[in-house]
Amino acid sequence: MSALNIQNLSCSYQKTAVLENLDLNLHDNEIVCLLGESGCGKTTLLRAVAGLQTELTGQISIRQKVLNDPQTYIPPELRKIGLIFQDYALFPHLNVFDNVAFSLTKMTKQEKQQRVQEVLALVQLSDLSARFPHQLSGGQQQRIAIARALAYQPDLMLLDEPFSNLDQHVRFQLIHEIRQLFKQRQMSALFVTHSKEEGFAFADRIALMQAGKIVQIDTAQKLYRKPNSPYVANFMGQANYIDVQVVDKYSYQSCFGLLGSNSVIEQTIGKQLRLLLRPEHIEITPDLKGEALVKQVDFQGALQQISVQFAGQEFTVRYSNSSSECLAFSVGDRVSLTISNHEFVTFENC
Repeated sequence: MSALNIQNLSCSYQKTAVLENLDLNLHDNEIVCLLGESGCGKTTLLRAVAGLQTELTGQISIRQKVLNDPQTYIPPELRKIGLIFQDYALFPHLNVFDNVAFSLTKMTKQEKQQRVQEVLALVQLSDLSARFPHQLSGGQQQRIAIARALAYQPDLMLLDEPFSNLDQHVRFQLIHEIRQLFKQRQMSALFVTHSKEEGFAFADRIALMQAGKIVQIDTAQKLYRKPNSPYVANFMGQANYIDVQVVDKYSYQSCFGLLGSNSVIEQTIGKQLRLLLRPEHIEITPDLKGEALVKQVDFQGALQQISVQFAGQEFTVRYSNSSSECLAFSVGDRVSLTISNHEFVTFENC
């Protein structure tokens, strides 16, 4: 069963489209991350699913129950959705127990006690039920917010930048803990962030948005390795591009010479294309007679990130420091560049 299905969803502010004919399907026990630049429509989409955005066209369904369409609008409190926000939204005058129990209005005192104890145990905070929010760390406060949402036993979790207020060490520890918790509870979740790293760590699939549309949705690995556009390629990581010409079904001509493809090239011979090269696809070696010139070197622990001038353009290259024979490159060094064997991705020339 589909946990969430969105069909042809559109939304406008003052005649400006914020969401445009958007489709999205979220599977049972799946976490999908909405990723994209500020203003691309991520939070508007989350608000639409929550029922907080009412000026919509299209259809939203959760577990095959229609929540929004031209004839239907189910208010937020009846959607059985758990909401987790960036600022935790805890009540400062209530202790942890009462914060978690706040939405459990239709339960007996005994049922409420049991449910709260259960979810506090899940987030490993059973011994803090009597404390108040100001007595907790940021990570503990976010766990309480998650426990409150879980106590409601929602059909779907919505998370709006829930980890951005935490420092990096606590953030990724909590991300892994909450992901494991959701998987154990077979929770489906839609998660908004501006951080690729958070999306990679937390989500099963990434839905990359641009100007109110989902331009590609897949695993993080697929979006990085097989982007369907330069926008996706650039957003997912550093990218170099070179002009190539199709020589035959298995090779391109380029500034690096003839490049052999691992797969059949489905383009006409002679066609001009742009080839994507990630920094790790370019191998660098010292060469006193090399045609490439080192312009900048950034030491990054396990890696050196090197800017190299070659064939009239600048390339970003990564060199691993893990080898016992690793080399130290310096500005002004002459080097040679070669392209490693990998699956090529090309785009039409703009």
